[in-house]
Amino acid sequence: MGARRRMELYQPNPADMLSYHNGQVLHGDIAVSILWYGQFTQVQKTIVYDFLLSLTMMPQAASPSVAQWWNTIDQQYLSKAVPATPNAGGEAKMTEVLLANQESDDNYSMGKSLTLAQISDLAARANPKKGGVALVFTAQDVTVEGFCMSQCGLHGSDAKAGTTYVWVGNSATQCPGECAWPFHQPEYGPQDPALRPPNGDVGLDGMIVNLATELAGVVTNPFGDAYYQGSSDAPLEAATACPGQFGSGSYPGYAGNLKTDQASVKDHTHFVAMVSRVLVAAMVLMSLAQLSMGSRRLMELYVPPKSDQLTYHHGTVLSGDIPVSILWYGKFTPAQRSIATDFLLSLTTAPSAATPSVGQWWGTIDQLYLSSTAATNGAASATRVLLDAQASDEACSLGRSLTLAQVEQLAARAGGGKKDGIALVFTDEDVAVEGFCSSRCGKHGSAPGAQSTYIWVGNSVKQCPGQCAWPFAQPQYGPQGAPLVAPNGDVGMDGLVMVLATMVAGTVTNPYGDAFYQGPRDAPLEACTACPGVYGSGAYPGFPGNLLVDQTTGASYNANGVSGRKYLLPALYNPATSTCSTLV
Repeated sequence: MGARRRMELYQPNPADMLSYHNGQVLHGDIAVSILWYGQFTQVQKTIVYDFLLSLTMMPQAASPSVAQWWNTIDQQYLSKAVPATPNAGGEAKMTEVLLANQESDDNYSMGKSLTLAQISDLAARANPKKGGVALVFTAQDVTVEGFCMSQCGLHGSDAKAGTTYVWVGNSATQCPGECAWPFHQPEYGPQDPALRPPNGDVGLDGMIVNLATELAGVVTNPFGDAYYQGSSDAPLEAATACPGQFGSGSYPGYAGNLKTDQASVKDHTHFVAMVSRVLVAAMVLMSLAQLSMGSRRLMELYVPPKSDQLTYHHGTVLSGDIPVSILWYGKFTPAQRSIATDFLLSLTTAPSAATPSVGQWWGTIDQLYLSSTAATNGAASATRVLLDAQASDEACSLGRSLTLAQVEQLAARAGGGKKDGIALVFTDEDVAVEGFCSSRCGKHGSAPGAQSTYIWVGNSVKQCPGQCAWPFAQPQYGPQGAPLVAPNGDVGMDGLVMVLATMVAGTVTNPYGDAFYQGPRDAPLEACTACPGVYGSGAYPGFPGNLLVDQTTGASYNANGVSGRKYLLPALYNPATSTCSTLV
């Protein structure tokens, strides 16, 4: 089916490249002080100590090493901003990390729920030196403002005092899938087995990954005016500009090709002191010729092995006339309902809609996936979506906190059971569903023993719009750029339609788990989920792509529908060309 490209190779505008803004970097001898907030075992502290010692004090370590990673920072960033001073022998002196003082607060003097202002106060208690870094580590039972929701750690500074600080939390009991991946299954996306942590502690090994990321940021952009990309108040820096990349061949959901400890079967990239090992993030590398204008590639071009490509597994797809029934669970206004139903009507009953259109998007699914497969199976007619029955449960008869089993029950009430049909279950903004926001924004499945399918999608506007309605809400993670204007004026419902489109594409092309998919059958990548976050040409992580803008409302969209509707629809993976196909 062709080699797959997980992300198009993208060259951003020169103004949006990671470059040097003529500010100060940390260099020379960098004194590091530590404050341990909460309970840490001596073994856990040693994992951190050994990583810090390995940065500049382990020239005899096996390669690849932590010191090599640090030396890359020095060569590509620090030495270019500040010429290295010679040592006594006349050689250029490297920037070194020196452990200074440390203290512990085992009694949680500020409580177990901290604000970012309190993190800054704790950093001051660590007594950082001028030109140094205070490290604040919070234990696994300490919650911190924004932890897990928007950050796994952060760095900041006191420009007047010339000091900086880094905070990193132990995510083991709060969000290991977000802040300790790949040593824990991710919160979102395919649930592939987690890698084994190199030091046997998911929380601490995850902390090291984040500590390395923040250290790279704090030394190359300590006061917000040195090396960064984007806006200075939400920058991409040396390591955060390469999210999720730890080895060659990495792509979203895959950390890359890593070394494996044959004795313990643990994964790592760098050897460090005391035979402990760590996994550290990739960095944007800058040559002298590129220093003034960057040359950043957000994602390497990757061709996976054939066994890991999105292919046809000879199962059934949905074709012909597909009856769709709807159950509205909770309260939806007529205006909200019409946003969703107009989208469904636009799939196959609006040939007169302006281009690009929802109908064209559906036609791409039909051409790339359905028509050839259906013809092979003796069903060559065009595939159409037909609105069938609708029902409402405004009283939320099963409560406002649903399990996935209860979602299946609701699907049956919606009219599920019709052969080759789809039952849609929409839950309102006040209804919590098992896994909603934490691992999914919607789901599709099939009734056991029956040739019928269902889709559930929730309105995320009150619970997690940054996850399930992005780019119409600020993202939960990463740079906090301004959200786009929703085309129908309802962030929750416009987000719901984006997820619905993703689920519809997955349902018709892989209804029973044996048709078009990539990866393991129980956690597949499908027609849309194989192109995560891509809505227009030039998309990259955190940027949805080049979209159309309504000149009257300022709303962003890529598809026209019935009654003048506009929608933002996800890209479709093209198995023939191994690319993500967009409408614009």
